[in-house]
Amino acid sequence: MRSGSIQIIGTTTFALVIFSGAAVGAPPLVSNQTVDAGLGAPHMAFDDGLGVEFMTGGGAAGDFDNDGDLDLFVIGGSGTVDHLYINDGTGQFTDEGASWGVNRIHKGSGAAVGDFNNDGFLDIMVTSMGPADQLAIDANVLYRNNGDGTFTDIAASAGVSSHNAAIADAFSPAFGDYDLDGDLDLAVAGWYGGSALYRNNGDSTFTDVTSTALDADMGQMRAFAPRFVDMDGDLYPEILWVGDFYTSKYFVNNGDGTFTDQTTTSGTGLDSNGMGNTYGDYNNDGKFDWYVTSRVQLTGPGPGGSGNMLYQSTETDHVFEEVSVATGCNFGYWGWGAVSLDIDHDGNLDIFATNGFWNTGYTDNPSEMFLNDGTGNFVDIAGSCGMDDAGQGRGVIHGDFDGDGDQEILLINAREQHNYYRNDLTGSDINSITLDFDTSAVDNLAPNGFGTRVWIDSDSHNQLRYLDGGTNYLSQSELSIHAGLGSDPSADITIQWANGDVETFPNVDPGRYTIRALSCPADLTLDGTANFFDISEFLGLFNEEHPQSDLNHDGTHNFFDISAFLSIFAAGCP
Repeated sequence: MRSGSIQIIGTTTFALVIFSGAAVGAPPLVSNQTVDAGLGAPHMAFDDGLGVEFMTGGGAAGDFDNDGDLDLFVIGGSGTVDHLYINDGTGQFTDEGASWGVNRIHKGSGAAVGDFNNDGFLDIMVTSMGPADQLAIDANVLYRNNGDGTFTDIAASAGVSSHNAAIADAFSPAFGDYDLDGDLDLAVAGWYGGSALYRNNGDSTFTDVTSTALDADMGQMRAFAPRFVDMDGDLYPEILWVGDFYTSKYFVNNGDGTFTDQTTTSGTGLDSNGMGNTYGDYNNDGKFDWYVTSRVQLTGPGPGGSGNMLYQSTETDHVFEEVSVATGCNFGYWGWGAVSLDIDHDGNLDIFATNGFWNTGYTDNPSEMFLNDGTGNFVDIAGSCGMDDAGQGRGVIHGDFDGDGDQEILLINAREQHNYYRNDLTGSDINSITLDFDTSAVDNLAPNGFGTRVWIDSDSHNQLRYLDGGTNYLSQSELSIHAGLGSDPSADITIQWANGDVETFPNVDPGRYTIRALSCPADLTLDGTANFFDISEFLGLFNEEHPQSDLNHDGTHNFFDISAFLSIFAAGCP
């Protein structure tokens, strides 16, 4: 473990982090804009001795009205309504939950976002343990986005309203295309042993395949949060499924609709109380690592908790080394949600993790902002940049809510007001690339780019990203790929779609781009034909120097790209 100190420069919102005398970068300037942004409604829950609602508090980000900016769905708790915060495009929100039909009062737990029926509009899966005044086993909600500013709950007809026949048991949901058939499947965690894996049937219904697809007794798992991530690069996503009391599971996808439990052989499952989870290539070795939040033993008798665990990949697929203590990210009080993001745009993935519990010794524990020094070692700088909220943190959401190129964080607290940390990077510090994906034209690709792997290679960095849409704990972040470039002026981008197709875009400038998966190279409008509108669309992309208008892949935009498109257009679409 590297030793070092934090040198405060100026105010408490700016610092220079020192490892062994070497500067590794300044933490971001952030400001708490919760109330000013319109997100001041607190979570309110009244358990009355019924259930475990004190462990809940989640939400999800998504562009629900398809206007190009990021909205928020946030669970209110049994003491108030759920909220649908619609973004005006500048990071200012208005709660329109009532008009959209989602202002439900219930014992809500977590949320996941995905276009499960492939109609072009993001839907919301909400886990719930029943109405405000009672427990219920069939209370989960699947909000189908009607595309007209309203949602309809179809959980019952879809077959996902309940996954534990004995007890109310609903925590984190997560979407992912585990069988690579182009639609989104669903995993739901149950703390009382009711976890379930659902296969999407492609007709707005799901089939429970838990017992046939998973080779572990999920009834013995005290699960909190699953997510689908392709950890070995074979396109088929594994399931990283964290659970309490040493029950976390590492499921390897066999590619035939089944999974093998390789927890023991992988060297994972060492977390004493797995609650939240995130992942990323923290040491930039080209392979994904897995970070699991847990707890430490602060007071009282009994065995100590493991603390947060960092399972670092090795040269062997599905074999990890636990390095949390050595890398400085083990200590986390009583951990819940955690997200991976390059918050300071230095080209290295950082980790934000939240904490809190009602037990003696675990109240008033601050969240942590683990800043990566570029080698996969971390230092907590939350206190120096004002991100050390000491509330009852649960879910965490990150995304570019104000559209300026950096990532904000919404920390969701149980029974308290949330914290919206606006990232206030300015000027040359906003040196990043963000990618959105439109896969609507290719039948075997899941919507919004689920399962897309991206390499971002610049002069100083080789970064790896993957779009999974999974839950960290009751919460889901923006469906995009984001990478800081440090001081590098551009990056070469390689995209591997979930069907294995690969595209390379050299010399991409910082900015935000929507990358289309094309079934016909001339059909840029994705309407199935090559016509004048595609020419117009190409010229628009060319003028803004969009990566997909560099058709000869030489890193520049010039006459040769126009000529290449005209040749493609002349060939038409099959």
